[in-house]
Amino acid sequence: MRKQYLGLSFEEVVEQNEARIYYQLHDLRITDHHEEFYQEGLYAMWEAYQTYQLDKGSMGTYFNYMIRNRIIDLMRKNRLDRDHDTFFYHEETKRYESGNRWRDRDLPALDLMGIPIDDAYLWEQVKGMLTVNQWKWMHYYILLDMPIKEIATREGVSINAVKGWARLAKRRLMNTAFKDLVLDSM
Repeated sequence: MRKQYLGLSFEEVVEQNEARIYYQLHDLRITDHHEEFYQEGLYAMWEAYQTYQLDKGSMGTYFNYMIRNRIIDLMRKNRLDRDHDTFFYHEETKRYESGNRWRDRDLPALDLMGIPIDDAYLWEQVKGMLTVNQWKWMHYYILLDMPIKEIATREGVSINAVKGWARLAKRRLMNTAFKDLVLDSM
């Protein structure tokens, strides 16, 4: 029914209006080496051709509106994709170039936030390597996310004592098989 109003096939409409796509590309200062934006403009013209209503205004104006908005939408999508890729690249670069390395390997030190807290086997292994007080620090500080001051109050010791537990626990874990457990989980 719509084709009766226009009297033209879509191919004929494209022949007559293709310059509108190139105009929008030029006006928006887009260099389209891979014709990605041209294809988007062509698709927008197809949609405009399918949805055009004769009593709503000029077909040329409607084509311009649809083509321009679809091209702008594609530009925004491409910018968001680039921003996401840039962010990911910077995060990975930061992770690998942070300077935190294992002593005898060229591997970056692990971000221990990736170890699941609910891994009972892992925590039983860790508990077996620590003294009672070192495990208290590990349990309260790492697993329960309690501040050092609160741990000291709960255990009836000084803040420096809790810091000492932490220092010794870290040293013991770094010098034992914990390093190998973490590397095996990678």
